[in-house]
Amino acid sequence: MKHPKQRQAVSPKIKSKGTRYDSENNPPRFSFRDIITDSKFSFDALEQKDKVNLINTLNVLGHLTWSEIYKQPRHKSGCETIAKESLKFTLPSNIPNDSNILAFRFSGMAPMLGYKSAFGTFYILAFDTKFKAYKHE
Repeated sequence: MKHPKQRQAVSPKIKSKGTRYDSENNPPRFSFRDIITDSKFSFDALEQKDKVNLINTLNVLGHLTWSEIYKQPRHKSGCETIAKESLKFTLPSNIPNDSNILAFRFSGMAPMLGYKSAFGTFYILAFDTKFKAYKHE
């Protein structure tokens, strides 16, 4: 009895153009994972109106790319870099050493502090509604 020829499985050849995720031309993603536990700057310390304003701000920022955000005025939909040594709270230990601390404004001029990962996620660290988290200039 003759055995039928078995076909070898051939995987299709997929050619990649070597594209890489470009966070600058995509909108930010937001994470609450790293919010500090200091009660003065935590999410729980926010008043209800601040929480609503926070969601509105995240909605606006989520419709802009990082590149567009960097072009916005810092007290509108843009951001500014805050010196780590000016912070009046301890940063979580898992934050990469080369990360910049950024401040976005929400609920008027109140800063939301965090850092941007290489993949474009903004990790929120603190909310500064009383302007006491760092030296404001």
